[in-house]
Amino acid sequence: MLKRVTSIILFFIIISLRQNLIATKLRCRCLMNDPTCWPNLSVWQTFNESIGGRLILVQPSAAFCSGDPPNIDVCTNALAQWTNATWRSDQVGAMQNHNWENTSCSEHLENITCTQGSVPRLAVNATTAEHVQATIRLANANNLRLVIKTTGHDYLGRSTAADSLLLWLHYMKTMTLIEQYTSCTDENISNAIRLDAGVQWGEVYVWLSTYNLIAIGGASPTVGAIGGFLQSGGHGPLTRWKGMAADQVLEFDVITADGQRQIVNACQNEDLFWALRGGGGGSFAVVLSAVLRTFPSPSIVSVLYSISATNETRYARFIRDFIRFIPTIADASYAGYYYMTDTNISIVFFVPNGNFTVTTTIFDQLINNNTDLQFISNFAFTVPSFYDYFARIMAVSNPTGANVLLGSRLIPETIVRHQPDQVADAFFRTRGRSENQSVLIGHLVAGGQVSNTLINNSVSSGWRTALLHMVISQEWNDNTSASDQEILALHLRTQVEILQTVAGGTQSSCYLNEADPNEPNWQQKFFGTQANYNQLKSIKKAIDPNGLFIYEHVILRTFVIDFILDTNQRFEPSIDRASAMLLRRQIIIPQHAQRPVLFKCLSSITNNNQIHLVYYSKSLHCNSLCSINDN
Repeated sequence: MLKRVTSIILFFIIISLRQNLIATKLRCRCLMNDPTCWPNLSVWQTFNESIGGRLILVQPSAAFCSGDPPNIDVCTNALAQWTNATWRSDQVGAMQNHNWENTSCSEHLENITCTQGSVPRLAVNATTAEHVQATIRLANANNLRLVIKTTGHDYLGRSTAADSLLLWLHYMKTMTLIEQYTSCTDENISNAIRLDAGVQWGEVYVWLSTYNLIAIGGASPTVGAIGGFLQSGGHGPLTRWKGMAADQVLEFDVITADGQRQIVNACQNEDLFWALRGGGGGSFAVVLSAVLRTFPSPSIVSVLYSISATNETRYARFIRDFIRFIPTIADASYAGYYYMTDTNISIVFFVPNGNFTVTTTIFDQLINNNTDLQFISNFAFTVPSFYDYFARIMAVSNPTGANVLLGSRLIPETIVRHQPDQVADAFFRTRGRSENQSVLIGHLVAGGQVSNTLINNSVSSGWRTALLHMVISQEWNDNTSASDQEILALHLRTQVEILQTVAGGTQSSCYLNEADPNEPNWQQKFFGTQANYNQLKSIKKAIDPNGLFIYEHVILRTFVIDFILDTNQRFEPSIDRASAMLLRRQIIIPQHAQRPVLFKCLSSITNNNQIHLVYYSKSLHCNSLCSINDN
């Protein structure tokens, strides 16, 4: 019966695709394992000479520990630096979360061989606009699968794709202070900054501290400043104070899919300017640099607590009191983070330019009503600048290298204020469990200036009405079986669905940079509304008609994918280790498919009457993606 239903569904898919392919030509992006389309050695040698020898071979993070014999010195250093985010960002083949490398080797698995997994084999270490343009010309001329990476901070795995060509922007590091900047609308702005593509937030904060300035950036020092973070909206410690990171952009310098260098601002390429500020990293153009506002650095008053309850009943009561208190501290301009696991909660809250006595007295109201709890740590302090606070509290806690899936929801301010007990109950039920390596992370980073609806950009409308951003983080060990990984992924989905009950139900939103790759109805969840997604999709079609910049769960110009997603059909894929934890939303062409026409594409993915919907850039069994060329 299941096979019959699947066959009927497939029949209607084929009919609909045939009707829509009359005026289009199907293309499949060329990958390295296809000798019929991949450029030959002579082409690569000529290309490498044209970019000054910037073409490099790429290996996964643990590759040097494999082989017979292994490279002991390099391997020892890799294992010592495994959780060091700075080291990972400096390795072309390393992702911040190891699961997105999808290889057979790690610091824990003593394999003799190390598969390439999802890590590209070739990369361009681009340091100039000309390097980027040459790479785009090569990719266009040869129909290559192209991915863009700066630091590998991506919980959806968009910084890598098996057998693709990687454009690595990590070493584009110029930072320029513009003491008097005049925008294209004749606004005079003091102390704007221009940041190149590879600059990371820790570098920005250190540099600006010498001028007693601050930009609105992330909580991690190794996150790229103007890549996926900024282009997807960008929340951080100071967003309640001054708005989302994307709200601060004055101008972009980009290379578009046709290889042209463009200035993008409120007066030139206005649609692209709107899309780049919130529509998702790497979707529309390669951003070479961005001009951002800065602000005089605030002093910081902070309270830090680590609290434990003796039992779940007492813990639930404290979480209820805590959530009831959130509006009070939000009204007092607090921002910060809290971490919930078992019967424990760690709280890191702070107020920019706060008065120490007033600020701490407000928070004492909560603490004084819960003195029977165990306070493992409890102190308040003030520092003269944001950088002092960042270096002391945030920069030192930046571990990476684990296998991680996230799921999230933006919790509307009206619900937090008017239904606090329901919110508290949902948080209690979804709190992390140390036994399965999960944690619920609360972000008090919305509300305040994030709620400014007068700013015209593509940031999800969910941010404009939210007060809290709640993230469930699920980790697992390298030796976890595929079936157990699937169980964890499914459990994460059920936890997110509990959060959704206090996030606006079916109309709830989440932050696309910190979301579940298996998120249903992702167009609306990631982009706030279907209308916002549709507008971004229209801009994508105009600016990148051939789909050079192909990224999962961002704005795609890919007919086969859009057809499946837009019809809201649900199919259950076959589960393997690569796909169990990943997306089940995109049609993939297996390795043996070489530039197939439509029916070959479909037949190659429908063996045994099953439709396989897997995460194409990560699966060990994935290859070319079918897309449409409108020419």
